[in-house]
Amino acid sequence: MDWERAQQEWPGLVVLVGLTRLHKDGSVDCREQFYGQIVAVDPVDGIELDLSGQDAGARYWLPPDLEAFERAPPGDYTLASSGQIVRDPDLVTQWTIQPPLDG
Repeated sequence: MDWERAQQEWPGLVVLVGLTRLHKDGSVDCREQFYGQIVAVDPVDGIELDLSGQDAGARYWLPPDLEAFERAPPGDYTLASSGQIVRDPDLVTQWTIQPPLDG
């Protein structure tokens, strides 16, 4: 997928997002799941989402890495943290967030 094609095809798609936040020692701090509709695709700023469900109305930016997104197999996805069911999202993506290293 190239940026031009993503900018044409992705706005309006629903994305299921999984985040894993790590402590400095590499152990898992927490896991988050949320979903939303893509509203902007920018090679510098990233992918902007208009969140749905319990986070409805909030905006969230994901890094500009198209390879981190995959087509989601059809079906119902239950968010572990909230029990919300997301039916047939278009894309899924997972990210691991590490704290900054001490200088």
